[in-house]
Amino acid sequence: MLRYFCFFLAVIALPSLGQEIIKENLGPNINTAYNESKPIISPDGKILYFARQNYPDNFKGEKDDQDIYYSFFTDGNWSTGVNIGFPLNDKHPNGVNSVGLDGNSLLIINAYEPNGSVTSGASISKKSGNQWGYPKKVTIDNFYNNNDFVDYYMSNNGQHLLMAVEREDGIGDQDLYVSTKIDETHWSAPMNLGVDINTTEAEFSPFLAADDKTLFFASMGFKGEGSSDIYYSKRLDDTWQKWSKPVNLGPEVNSDEFEGYYSIPASGNFAYFVSTKTAIENSKDIFKVTLPYRFRPDPVLLISGTVYNKKTKGPEAAEISFINLPVRKQEGSAESSSGRGDYKIILPRGTIYEYLAVKPGFIGVVQYRDMSNVTEYAEFESDLALVPIEEGQQVDIHNIFFEASDTIFSQDAFLELDRFSKILQNNPTLKVEIAGHTAQKRTATENLILSEGRANAVIKYFVDKGIHPNRLVAKAYGNTVPFINSERIGFKPNTDINDRIEMKILSTNWTPPVENDSDDDGVLDGDDECPTLAGSAATKGCPDTDGDSIIDKYDDCPRLAGVAENNGCPEITEATKEVLREALKGIEFETASDIIRPTSYPILDKVVEVMVNNKDYMLRISGHTDDQGNDDTNLILSHKRAQATKKYLIDHGIEDARLDAIGYGETKPVADNATVEGRAQNRRVEFDIVFEGQN
Repeated sequence: MLRYFCFFLAVIALPSLGQEIIKENLGPNINTAYNESKPIISPDGKILYFARQNYPDNFKGEKDDQDIYYSFFTDGNWSTGVNIGFPLNDKHPNGVNSVGLDGNSLLIINAYEPNGSVTSGASISKKSGNQWGYPKKVTIDNFYNNNDFVDYYMSNNGQHLLMAVEREDGIGDQDLYVSTKIDETHWSAPMNLGVDINTTEAEFSPFLAADDKTLFFASMGFKGEGSSDIYYSKRLDDTWQKWSKPVNLGPEVNSDEFEGYYSIPASGNFAYFVSTKTAIENSKDIFKVTLPYRFRPDPVLLISGTVYNKKTKGPEAAEISFINLPVRKQEGSAESSSGRGDYKIILPRGTIYEYLAVKPGFIGVVQYRDMSNVTEYAEFESDLALVPIEEGQQVDIHNIFFEASDTIFSQDAFLELDRFSKILQNNPTLKVEIAGHTAQKRTATENLILSEGRANAVIKYFVDKGIHPNRLVAKAYGNTVPFINSERIGFKPNTDINDRIEMKILSTNWTPPVENDSDDDGVLDGDDECPTLAGSAATKGCPDTDGDSIIDKYDDCPRLAGVAENNGCPEITEATKEVLREALKGIEFETASDIIRPTSYPILDKVVEVMVNNKDYMLRISGHTDDQGNDDTNLILSHKRAQATKKYLIDHGIEDARLDAIGYGETKPVADNATVEGRAQNRRVEFDIVFEGQN
C-alpha cells in the first residue's frame, strides 16, 4: 500500500508584537500515516519523545495500541524516530508523560508491576548509561480513574504531579488534578485544580512550564476553534486552586479540528503539539510552532555539567541539591548519571541558589548562582566536585562568611556551618584541621591573628553542636596561602576568594579518649566542673552543701540555702533594701567629726530592727569622704565614722560579731567631686548585708 507524506509550513505575522510565528509539520522522520501523539521535549530541546499508535514496528505490530519512540535534534533536523524498546514498551499502551530535569528519568503511563503486568497509574524509569531501567511504580494515595484515558506531568522541581483523570469529586469527564510529593515514589491524594481550569467536558494533556507557574492544557469544554483546543493559564498562588482565566492559544496553534499535547523546552522559544489539521492521511501529526511572546513562561536557568571526584577526576553518580538561599529551602534536585556523571536541571528565576553534589562518603563543594535579576532564558555549565572523605583530603569553604575584618559570623554563614556540623556528626571518626585564611588586607601579623580567630570561631560552633573538641584542630595561615580556583567555583558576588575556611581531614579513625571519674560521683571528668569534689549530675558534678541547687563554686553563700537572683544567698526583701537606701542618704555627722547627728537616729533604729529580725544577716559598714582636705585625714575620719555607726548598733543590742566597719576615705567616689552635689554624695556610710561563709 502506498502512503503519501506531506510537509506543512505556515508563517503567520503578528504585526502588533513584531513577531513572526512559524508553524511546521515535523515531517516524515517523525510523522507517519499512523497517529503520532504525546510529544514530550527534553528540557534542553534536543530529544523528542512521542507515541505511535498501531504502527508496524510497535512491540506487537499493528495490534499494539501505542509504543514510545524518540528522536534527536542534530544539525537543524530531527532524526528518524526509533522505538525505545523493552522494558518501557510492552504489549500494553505505552507513553512518556514527562522528562526529568536531568534528562535521566522518564515518567510514563501505567503502573509497572515486578511480574511484568501493569495496572492503572504511572511509573518512573531511570537511565543507567544508555539503557533505561525497568519502570518503578509511583504510589499515589487514594488513586483511581474512572476514564479510559489518562495523562500525567511531573513539575520540573519534582515536587508536584499533574494528572488528567475522572474522579467522583470532579466537575465532569477528565479533570486536571495535582498530587504533592511525599517521598521518591509516594505522592499525596489527587486534588482537583478547581473551576478556574476544569469544565464539564474533558481537560487533558497538562504541561507545566519550567517556571513552575505556566500551565498549558487541552480542553473540550471551553468555547474554542475546534473539537479540542490548547489553553494557557498562570498559577496565582501555592494553593493550586487559583489560576488566571484560561486563554485560547489562538489560530497560530488551534484549528477547527483536534489539537492537544503541548510541550515546550526550557528555553520557551518553541512548542510541540499534536494536530489533525493537515496531518498525513487524516492521522494525528506532531507540529512545531514559535511560541508567541504573550504565552511564554517566565525565564529559567538551565544548568548542566559533570559531577566528578576531586581526587581521581573521574565521574560520579550523585544527587545534586539546589537550595533557595533567601528562604533556605531546597528548590530542586537532580541526579548525575552512572558512568558519565552528567546532569541537567532547570531552575526558576528571581532568587539566589547554592547547589552541590551530595553522595555518602564524599563532601560536596558548594557553587553559587544569582538568578534574582535574570530576564532571559540562560544556560550555564557547572561541574561539581566531590571530595572523598579520606585522610589528607581538604575542602575550601567559601560560604562560611564573617563580618568585615571580624571573627563574628554573618547571617549567610549558618547554612554552611550547619552542613559541615552534620558531616562531622555523621562521620564520628573524623579528626579535622580547621584552617583560617584571609586576603592580604592588613599586616601579616594582623592577618594571622584574624585567621586564627575565625578558625577558633568555627571550632566553637562545632563544639556547641556536640562535636568533641579533640576532633578539631585550629590552624592559622593568614594571607600566606592564596586560593587557586581549580574547580571553577561560582562565588557569591563581592566574595574575596582568599577569605575562607579550609577543612583538612587529619584522620578517619579518631576514637574518643577514655573518660575517668576521679571523684567517683558518677560524672565523668570531661563533663565534671569539679572533678576532684564529689557532686551529682544535677549540679554538674560539684558539691551543693546547702542544697539550694546552686553549686558551691558559684554560690556566694555555700552553707546557706538561697536563690539564684542573690547568687545563692538568702533573698533580701524589698523593704530591707529600702531601709539600706534610706541609711545611705540619711546618716549625717557633725562637720569634720565622727559624732552622729541626732537626726540620723531614726534611720539607724530601722537598721537595728532589720538586724534584730534577721539573725542570719551580718552587716558590712563602710565609711567614705569627698576629696577635700588631706588624704590621710580623710581616711582616718571615714574609719572613725564607720566605727561610730557600728558602736551605735552595738549599743542598741546588735552583736559585735555580726558587724564589720572599715573606712575608705576618698578612694571610692560615686559622684564627681568637682561639684557641691557630687561631694555631698561621696560623703556617706554604706551598709551591705552579707552572710556567714559568703564567698
